[in-house]
Amino acid sequence: MRQITSALKSSKVATLLALSLVVVYAATEFGDHPSQMAYASLPVKPAPVAVPGAADSYKTALLNIPTPQLRPADLPAVEQPFQITVVSLTNSWNNVAFNLPQIRSGQDVPRYFVQNMPTDILDIENVQDRKNLFLSVALPLILKVNENIEKQRKKLQELMASSQNGTSLTIKQATWLNWLAKHYSGNANDMPGLLLRVDTVPVSLALAQGIEESGWGTSRFAREGNALFGQRVWSPGEGLVPHERAEGEQYEVKAFDELLQSIENYATNLNSFSAYEEFRLERARQRSEYGIASGYELSRTLTSYSERADDYIEALQSLMRVNNLGQFEDSKLAPERFAQIVNSSSN
Repeated sequence: MRQITSALKSSKVATLLALSLVVVYAATEFGDHPSQMAYASLPVKPAPVAVPGAADSYKTALLNIPTPQLRPADLPAVEQPFQITVVSLTNSWNNVAFNLPQIRSGQDVPRYFVQNMPTDILDIENVQDRKNLFLSVALPLILKVNENIEKQRKKLQELMASSQNGTSLTIKQATWLNWLAKHYSGNANDMPGLLLRVDTVPVSLALAQGIEESGWGTSRFAREGNALFGQRVWSPGEGLVPHERAEGEQYEVKAFDELLQSIENYATNLNSFSAYEEFRLERARQRSEYGIASGYELSRTLTSYSERADDYIEALQSLMRVNNLGQFEDSKLAPERFAQIVNSSSN
């Protein structure tokens, strides 16, 4: 009898030992430290991104838990590391629903900013396709420049209101005001006069001048120097030398790292140089009387922009009429949710 009892006890011990081994094996296979066999039974995944609140990011990957996409504090910019071509640019526009006919009808313009003209724009045989490509590249950039100017204008108006109420400017405000006056060749002590300079350029006018000066973006200056408006410089090496430059002339066509800089420089010139004072006064008058300035009407004030004078004005107005550029006068950028910058850097 004693032998039987002893055998039963031994059997229970063996059973407990066996169960313990099973538990240890299971923990090894499916716990926090998977074995090689457990790896083989699961798909290979890249190193997981740590998830706030998760006990173990390694376990997160094994369980195939998607990691959240956190919204950046600032407006993000996505750069595309490829050489811009007509095909790649068109495909990108399709992905962001960039529809020029709908934009003409009032749809907001996607925040899709192209840094350089497509390398093969001259290969586009269809004239209308070439026009549409230029408009699709230039329009968002012009609106972006105007948006930045509008922010400066609003801030200046706030300082004017504070000053009229007898509130002294802070050191920070005074420093910014001095910078603004210098940028626009104005006077920090004459804020109403400075306000005449800190103002947007009508979209139709900017488009027409960009078209006229760059040949719808096909000129050498546009393709090689991101120059859409033919601004001249007289310091050697700061621009591109025109092939047709007369003997003895020293000017060059100013080159830029990206298209946006060309448009910024163009707007600053119109808002700063004494030659365009009539433009600024007429813009202020129209804004005061009608609430908006007409690019078509303002073009009459730019006889000093080109040596062609009146012929140049007629060319601008013809471009506006034939291509219905006035349809873009009230265009605006889509709300600031996500901006995409198309970069021309090669792989």
